[in-house]
Amino acid sequence: MPIPTDDPIVIAPMPTPFREDDAVDHGAIERNVQRWKETELCGFVLNSENGEEAFLSEAERLEIIRTTHRALGGERLIIAGIDNPSVTETLRLAEAYAHAGAELLRIRIPRLTTNIRGYFEQVIPRAAVPVIVIHQTAPGMFLQTGTTASTSPEMIGEIVAGDNV
Repeated sequence: MPIPTDDPIVIAPMPTPFREDDAVDHGAIERNVQRWKETELCGFVLNSENGEEAFLSEAERLEIIRTTHRALGGERLIIAGIDNPSVTETLRLAEAYAHAGAELLRIRIPRLTTNIRGYFEQVIPRAAVPVIVIHQTAPGMFLQTGTTASTSPEMIGEIVAGDNV
């Protein structure tokens, strides 16, 4: 689906439903998507912190994207979340997520690196699909520039001013 241009653009994080045995409930994902397609939502963020990202394997995250992609039938936008400080791993995941059906990537600013600008200079132009930069670094660290887990609002502005963002 093309990126929406009409205001308002309303995107929601998709919670991941689980069965009693802790497996991802793909049937529930499909049912939820059918309900949400009846709303004004333009798309969904998958595999984010609100989608239980930390509790899912890579295979589970990919299958969630595939299930959602099939259920949406191209009618809504899929944004896949990545939270990884490694440029190589971020690019590998970006390619896999795009291949599975993600049209955009939500990439969190790395919390464990002092080279945030360099990270994004390497990731953004090489990402398989456009990137949304999420500004959550470490709690309470946003304005403490110079720490290993922070960045300034000015740097974020510079990062998102480029192409493919």
